[in-house]
Amino acid sequence: MKEQIFDSQRFLQSLADDMELARELLAAFLEDSPERNKSLAEALQAGDIDAASRLAHSLKGMCGVIRAERLVNLALNMEQAAKNNDLEKTKKLFEDFDANLTKAHEEIHTFVED
Repeated sequence: MKEQIFDSQRFLQSLADDMELARELLAAFLEDSPERNKSLAEALQAGDIDAASRLAHSLKGMCGVIRAERLVNLALNMEQAAKNNDLEKTKKLFEDFDANLTKAHEEIHTFVED
């Protein structure tokens, strides 16, 4: 069994099983996170470590709202690496974050459609 990135049960519990609110929050995440992620990729490509730190921080918060702990931890590590001016480490962490974000989106779509 593959490890989940999006813990739908924990997420719903945090919302007192309010499925309507869950759908709203997930829709916002699905809409906003790709843009923020793209901006982070662009900042890293440009070597803008300050922007990368801010964007990683923002993504960390977004992922926390939906209880995607692996993404939260990766974003936190990216933010810390960026604050330490370690562009290469930040880029490596971004690759992992990006792949996991894609998986999270798939899991969220499956959850919302069920």
